Amino acid sequence: MTRTEQLLYRRRGVLWVVAALLFLGGAIAVAFLKIGHAEQRAAEMAAEADRRGAAVATLAGNVRTLRSQVRAAGDVPAAPDPEQAIDDLPERAAVPIQIPGPPGPTGTQGNRGPAGPTGPKASPGPAGADGQDGADSTVPGPTGPAGPPGPAGADGADGKDGTNGRDGADGQTCPAGYSLQPPPDDPDALVCRRDSAPSTPGSSPSATVFGLPADRRRS
Repeated sequence: MTRTEQLLYRRRGVLWVVAALLFLGGAIAVAFLKIGHAEQRAAEMAAEADRRGAAVATLAGNVRTLRSQVRAAGDVPAAPDPEQAIDDLPERAAVPIQIPGPPGPTGTQGNRGPAGPTGPKASPGPAGADGQDGADSTVPGPTGPAGPPGPAGADGADGKDGTNGRDGADGQTCPAGYSLQPPPDDPDALVCRRDSAPSTPGSSPSATVFGLPADRRRS
C-alpha cells in the first residue's frame, strides 16, 4: 500500500463527511432551483390571470354602456346584463386575482383506529361443473433441429504389426528345366525352351516345345 493510500485510509471518515456534505449541498441547491422555478411560474400565472380579469371587467363595462345607450334610444338591448349572464362576475373580474399558494407541509399521521368487527362467515358456493377431458398429450412433437457436431475423438492406439507374408511363386510360366528364351528364328519372341537346348540359328525347336500350349510357347 502506498503512502497516499495509507493517508486516504486513515482520513476515510473525513472523506465520508465531505462526500455527505457535498451530496446534501447539491440536493439543497436543486430544491432551491425548483422552488425558484415554481415561484416564477406562479408569478407568471398571476400576471396572466390579472390580465384576463382586467379584460373581463372592461368587456363587462362596455356591455353595460351599450345597454344604457340602447335603452336611452327606446329599444330593448339584446345582450343580457353581464352580472346576470355570468355568476360571480365581480369576484371573477377583481384584480389582482388570488392565486392559491403552494401546498403546505404534510401533517403528521393520525393514530390507527380500532379494528372493525369480524364479518359473517361466508357459505360455500355451489360446486362447479365437471371439466371436459383434455386432448391426448402423448402425440410426439416435431423433430427438433440437429445439434452441433460433437468434438473430435482422440486418436486410437496404433495397431500391432502383422506377420510377414510368404514369398509368392516365381512368375516363370515354363515347367521345370525350361525357361523363356527367344527362338532362333524370331528374336523378338519368348518361348519356353529347355535350358540345355542349343542356341544355334536354324535349329528347330524340340518336340517338347511344340507339345506346350500356345501361351507357353509364345508370349
